[in-house]
Amino acid sequence: MSPSPTEVATVSRRQRGFRLTSRVFWDLAVWMIGLGIAVGLVFPPFATGLGVPAEYAERPLFKAACLGAGFLVGALSYTLCRCLVGGRLAVLSSHLRSVAQGIAEASRTGDWSQSTSQRIRVDSDDQLGETAQAFNSLLDALEAGEHFRSLVRNASDIITVVDPSGTITYQTPSVGWVLGYPPGTLIGTDIHTLVHAEDATSFRDQLRSVARGLSLAPCPAVRMRHRNGSWRWTETVVNDLRDDPAVNGVVLTTRDVSDRRELEEQLRTQAFYDPLTGLPNRALFMERLRAAEEREREAGTPAAVLFLDLDNLKAVNDTLGHDGGDALLGVVAQRVGGCLRPGDTLARLAGDEFAVLIGGPQSSEMAPRVAERILAVLREPVLVVDRAVRASLSIGLATTASAAASGIGLLSAADIAMYVAKTSGKGRCEVFQPSHHADHLDRERMQADLYQALERHELVLHYQPIVDLASRRINGYEALVRWQHPERGLVPPARFITLAEDSGLIVPIGRWILREATRQAAAWQQPGGAAPRMSVNVSVCQFQHPDLVDDVTEALQASGLAPDRLTLEITESLFAQDTTGTTHKLEQLKALGVRLALDDFGTGYSSLSYLRRFPIDILKIDKSFVDGVATSSEDRAVIGAIVALGQTLHLDLVAEGIETPAELAALESLGVRYGQGYHLGRPAPPEQAAVAAPGDERRRPDSPGAGLRPAAAPRAAAAVSPGQHDAAREATPPVRPQGPAPGPAAVGPLSW
Repeated sequence: MSPSPTEVATVSRRQRGFRLTSRVFWDLAVWMIGLGIAVGLVFPPFATGLGVPAEYAERPLFKAACLGAGFLVGALSYTLCRCLVGGRLAVLSSHLRSVAQGIAEASRTGDWSQSTSQRIRVDSDDQLGETAQAFNSLLDALEAGEHFRSLVRNASDIITVVDPSGTITYQTPSVGWVLGYPPGTLIGTDIHTLVHAEDATSFRDQLRSVARGLSLAPCPAVRMRHRNGSWRWTETVVNDLRDDPAVNGVVLTTRDVSDRRELEEQLRTQAFYDPLTGLPNRALFMERLRAAEEREREAGTPAAVLFLDLDNLKAVNDTLGHDGGDALLGVVAQRVGGCLRPGDTLARLAGDEFAVLIGGPQSSEMAPRVAERILAVLREPVLVVDRAVRASLSIGLATTASAAASGIGLLSAADIAMYVAKTSGKGRCEVFQPSHHADHLDRERMQADLYQALERHELVLHYQPIVDLASRRINGYEALVRWQHPERGLVPPARFITLAEDSGLIVPIGRWILREATRQAAAWQQPGGAAPRMSVNVSVCQFQHPDLVDDVTEALQASGLAPDRLTLEITESLFAQDTTGTTHKLEQLKALGVRLALDDFGTGYSSLSYLRRFPIDILKIDKSFVDGVATSSEDRAVIGAIVALGQTLHLDLVAEGIETPAELAALESLGVRYGQGYHLGRPAPPEQAAVAAPGDERRRPDSPGAGLRPAAAPRAAAAVSPGQHDAAREATPPVRPQGPAPGPAAVGPLSW
């Protein structure tokens, strides 16, 4: 409880006591001289008692002498006291003035380095000594405070004291090296004027809440203006010390976190954005996709995803280099982004895969229109390394409703739809259907079964005859692989070869085909004659494998087949790869004595330079040209040109997919020497395949293989084996491939 004014006045009077004047030494002079005069007045009677005759003691002169002596004694005592006590007090006051001036200056500037002075020597234990001791203790306390003031003064953080309205009343010198302002220049200004306009509201709200005693949480990171006009990211801790008399304000401890924020932004960019295109990457896209799916579950807001796959990136990488491929990706990202709304998300997921997230109530209706716009803008050629390239996209579209109907994620549904678009024509958009998911599951089950197919000896080879069109005699066979599935029956290669490519099983499968086909050809060899020629397809993946030459060598040695009876069929897409490495491997194969055939000639990356540079022996004319040779003058002209080219380069020609007598006659008239197809013979197991031999009459014209003379059965039945090529020409209806569509470097659509 506070004392009343009356009590305060009473205590003050008690402490002050009786005072003659307001100055200590005037009091001393009055008291000492007065005491001396008083002694002079009482001294004559006192002298009488000491034996001085009364007549002398009563004389005025004696009394005056006593008064004068008392005055002189008092004056001398005062002078001596003033000299001794006053000198020591002067030292004390001088120190006090020095310290007071230092404290006043430090309070004004914030620099407390000169705020203390030297100690007073304590040489007595009286009141003056106690005063000196108290003064020295005061200096000790000031220097102890100076230690903490120095820590505050040299701290990297800015310590600011503001009143509840935000006006700065104190600020440490660190404001100079953090924000560039000289110490003391911001005192009296509003702290909010330093804060960026976008951050001012949250900063002001935090100060108000602290002033009301509601929160001591750190302020959110805000930008503060530097003296040079730039903005620095800062974090501020606020404490309310208005009840502390030494502070009497709200204390803000502000730290510069600009470097940390910049590093965080760099790490975020690296973690969530694609460095090539600047688009969000898979991680950020999945984060936004999860948020969209959450909104759909909670508020019913639908969303749609477009899964985009660039159809020809590998071809561009192979022909123009990876710099060309990167340039193509950048242009695609720019064009696709131009088809979207600001709120949509375009991300690069990996390699040549992009995804678009479209949210909002109208997303299901907008997504197909967006897909059409994307396909339209990419029909325009893209200039890459001074060459015009057409960037084709396959797009899969899925909505939250269609994905939920199949119980799978939105991105997975769009991915499945994209695969359907790619395998059914490319350059188009496919909308996800529940049946697509069923096909996808079936494909995954088939891929799992394929891993065990070799171990369980479920792969077999069928052989299709290659016929000399002039004599109608079988010149050789092409080994075509089939999968004798225990539940699915005989599975054509179109349904599992791409699965083998994706899983890497194509290399061991191809190795097994080489061994089985050469063994079968050697088993068919007639006594005293040569074995029939055997053609085996080699996929790009198998060709690029470092063991290919060794695999061919081992197959020939194990079977005993003469190397010139083996033909390895390769595709033109192979030549878009490493030309130096391809040439070297082809030369190694030729050194073994095997023949090389260029399969599906004219449909891939055709270039006359390939025929001149590489040791090719045979050109196989693709079925797409053969189909129109009897009816189309253009196709007839193309085949005529290929025949002329083959004759000039001394290459054998084999026409694929001959299915009618008219096609056979047209090819004969053009000078094509060899052919194969359903009209000449279907692929068959080894025990049913005919071996070249003189025949008698022709078969009925309408029978399969009607273009052949009958031949003797093989001398010995061959074991079942795998092979490649004509699956879509089987009697069974064509089946859509169940694996990822082959890219430019993959085998032709039906080349196995």
